[in-house]
Amino acid sequence: MGFEEAALTRLRRYREEADRSLGLISEAEERARAFSERLFSGLERVSGLARRAGFEVSAERSEDLLSLRVREVEEAAAAFAVLRGAAAETDEDLMHEELSHYSLDPAGYSGRILGWSPAAGEEPCQIFAVYRDGTWKTKGLFVARSRGRVDDPEEAVHGFCLRIVGGLIDLAALTGGVGRRWDEGPYSLQDRLRGRPYPVRLRIPR
Repeated sequence: MGFEEAALTRLRRYREEADRSLGLISEAEERARAFSERLFSGLERVSGLARRAGFEVSAERSEDLLSLRVREVEEAAAAFAVLRGAAAETDEDLMHEELSHYSLDPAGYSGRILGWSPAAGEEPCQIFAVYRDGTWKTKGLFVARSRGRVDDPEEAVHGFCLRIVGGLIDLAALTGGVGRRWDEGPYSLQDRLRGRPYPVRLRIPR
């Protein structure tokens, strides 16, 4: 076999491996996007029900991002977004049950949806891992741990979304174990005269 034939044989093998890898990554990414559609729609519906119940809850959606807010309380807000691409999970709480150990094989990759809230700082406070087979797992501030499937019944998805919106209401109303405590200064007379509020720290039950 000459050089060109040997090179073409190897390159075609590379092409097959690349197609497999890219296909698996695309499947995980699409699963995450499909679940984000159901998640965002559920959060919008539950937000509407919360308004009917008398809560000032807003839900604004823009492409792959959903923003929620309860009243004008800064901490009682959250934003959720689906990420592009897929990768291996290293957190055991988010790892698929069939993956017995950390692996870089794209067959075990997950797509991700992240949630942020001022109550938790700048880092993501809720992480969803969505796998090619439709399994999803999450952990974070609003829901400590949970799992399900992308094709779960609508009632199950909406019930899960109710837990998230309920967590936001807790942040706004200081219910469900959430509370505020006086933080340590500094706080001067000039701060008071300028109308600056004394610093407080939010307590969130874990």
